[in-house]
Amino acid sequence: MIFNQHQIPLRLEKYVTDLLYHKDYYPNHKRDKYLPDGTINIIFELTNNPKFIYDNVTGKTKQECKNVWFSGVLKDYITISSHHEEMMVLVFKPGTGFPLIYKDISKFTNQVVPAEQVFGDSILNLLKDLKLPTTPEEKFLAIEKWLDNQLTEDDFYLEVIRYAIDAIENSPTQINLSELSDKLGYSQKQFIQLFKKYVGLTPKQFHRVIRFNEILAAVENQETISWTIVAADCGYFDQAHFIKDFQSFSGINPKKYLSDIEDYPNFLPVK
Repeated sequence: MIFNQHQIPLRLEKYVTDLLYHKDYYPNHKRDKYLPDGTINIIFELTNNPKFIYDNVTGKTKQECKNVWFSGVLKDYITISSHHEEMMVLVFKPGTGFPLIYKDISKFTNQVVPAEQVFGDSILNLLKDLKLPTTPEEKFLAIEKWLDNQLTEDDFYLEVIRYAIDAIENSPTQINLSELSDKLGYSQKQFIQLFKKYVGLTPKQFHRVIRFNEILAAVENQETISWTIVAADCGYFDQAHFIKDFQSFSGINPKKYLSDIEDYPNFLPVK
């Protein structure tokens, strides 16, 4: 397997969290659960072999994804193809949706759509360039150039939405969302509408996703785990609420998650 992770240039760091190149990834399993993490993604398939989204319950093919597709922020896990012949993934920080597409990002929440529906011909032209026999670094630079033309400098994102996101991410167990909206000078209704427009989720939904990911980070690489302690440390006051949230985001209970997890906390093999 070939895996390259691009060093994000300073000018794009406030919007982009990861730019990845995968080639010849053939795990033993054929499907993964992708668990919500608050990000939006653009995925470029460079070999003309489509990928698929499957029904979480029946396992039947639900959607074909080919060429390049746009994945809005997720409220629930999705089941996707595991194999990557040659693929690039562009991962955006929470809140960057509006500066990226110039429209309410919540329209794409829990959806995966052909990227040309969002970006028009520019994304297809970029895909053509990425399919040329160039090095991964040259492909990364082509995506950088596209981003420079696509992203809009947005002071509201940088000053208000980013502040709210940082407050939630830095204190997911203690944050008071009502106090946060007051501090920003908005009514709760206004704050919710603006946050959804940029992030794709309500502040409460985003808080739940961030707290879930804090749990995944807390148990990663630990040999002995007390779920009671983990739940309490992450702000849950009873086990029932903790388990309900965990199953909602992953489809399984915490104990099974530990037995199923492999290399990446947000990707669970479906065996």
